Amino acid sequence: MPGLEIAPLETAEAEPFWRVFLAGRTDVPTTDVRLHIDRYLALALEEQRSYFAFRESGRIVGTVRIAGSFLGTFSILPAERRWTRDAILLGTTAILQGEADRIVASFEDSYLEDFEKLGFVERFSRIRMEASLGKTDPPSVPMSHPEVTDVEDIVRFLMHVYEGHIEQQFGMHTGSDGEWRDYVTGIWKGDSGTYLPVASWAARDSAGLSGVALVTHWMGSPLLSELGVRGDARRRGLGRALVVQSMNALVDLGYDRLGLYVTVGNNPAVNLYKALGFRQVGGRSVNALREL
Repeated sequence: MPGLEIAPLETAEAEPFWRVFLAGRTDVPTTDVRLHIDRYLALALEEQRSYFAFRESGRIVGTVRIAGSFLGTFSILPAERRWTRDAILLGTTAILQGEADRIVASFEDSYLEDFEKLGFVERFSRIRMEASLGKTDPPSVPMSHPEVTDVEDIVRFLMHVYEGHIEQQFGMHTGSDGEWRDYVTGIWKGDSGTYLPVASWAARDSAGLSGVALVTHWMGSPLLSELGVRGDARRRGLGRALVVQSMNALVDLGYDRLGLYVTVGNNPAVNLYKALGFRQVGGRSVNALREL
C-alpha cells in the first residue's frame, strides 16, 4: 500500500493526532482537543502504546487504536478519505497475524460502507444525545442522593433492571456479581468521569429502590451515566422524574447541558429522552464484527 503507513503514536505528536481524530469524527463528547490529549496522557504507558497514526509522506492523516482483536478510535481526515480502505487493511493486519478468531471494530457510521466491503457486519450502534438545561418544576416523587453505602443495593438493582434488556444481547450490562460491583463502584471512583453526587438521585418505595439516576462530569460536561427504573415501577413517569431532578440540580451547579448515550433500538429510552428535549449529536457510533 504505497503512500500510506501505520506507526505507533509518539507522545510528542499527541496534539496533531487528536486534531486529526476530531476532524474525521462527529460522534464525540467534545471537540476540545485539550481534553482528548489530557485523557490520552493520563493512560498507563502500555495503553498509550495501543494508539497508532496513519501517515502519508510523514503527515498524520488518520488515527486508530489496536488492542488485542479490537480496533477503535478510527478516523481519517475528510480530505484524505481515499485512504479509508487502505487504513482499515493496515489496522487489521496486526490482528490477522495473531490467533484471534474475530475482529471487533468501533467507528462512526460514516465509515460503515468501507468496513462492510472488507467483511465487517454491524452488530449495534449507539448515539450521543444532548439537552440544553433550564430549571423546571421539581417532580413530586420523593428522592434522595445515593450514598456510597447504597452501592450493594444499586448493584442488585441494576442487575435486575438490565435482565433481558436489549443491550445484553450485545454484551453490555452483563457479568458476574463482582463485575457489576466493579462497574458501579467505578462510577463513584471516576471511571466514567468525576461523580456528581448532588446531581444523582435514587427513589425508593416499600419494595426498595425503584429508580436510580447517576450523573458524572466526563470530557468537559455532565453525563447521565446510568438511568434505571424497576420493572414494576415503569410507565409511571419515574424515569422522567429522575432525569428532571438531575437536570434541575445541574442548573443549580452552573451547567448548561447534559449528555447521554443510548443504544439504537432502545426505543422507550430514546422516546423518553426526546420528550425531555434531548437531540442526537453527531453520527452513530457503530460496533461491527468480522469473523476470521
